[in-house]
Amino acid sequence: MATIKKNVQTSGLFVELTKSQTENFQIIRKHWVHFNKELKKYNLNQCGGNWVKYGITFKSGERYFYLTAIPTNYLLFPDHFSYKEIPKGEYEIYSHHGSMEKLKHTYVEIYKVILPKSNLEIQDNTKTGFT
Repeated sequence: MATIKKNVQTSGLFVELTKSQTENFQIIRKHWVHFNKELKKYNLNQCGGNWVKYGITFKSGERYFYLTAIPTNYLLFPDHFSYKEIPKGEYEIYSHHGSMEKLKHTYVEIYKVILPKSNLEIQDNTKTGFT
């Protein structure tokens, strides 16, 4: 469990997920490729080359979504990007390091090993906070 001590303003793109982990892996992988192309296309670089990126799974009603985002850092974003504030609080945070080809290993570890052993509950939050 990690604490985010202050709200984090982010901007990014989200995509709807399915109930299939196999399908979701493909959806998320393609979504990251698309998101990274959009960052490059609109020159949304972060200083120093050390990227902080967020991949956030959230539930709205009975539907699940995945958000790829970066901190706003006062950058201007294209209209098709959504803004999301991550409120301060306690979170389970998992990091992926390495190439996109290794992303599946991170998801397998999270969904098949870590989460089944945890007592985590997903908050049912029908208000997504996207603008």
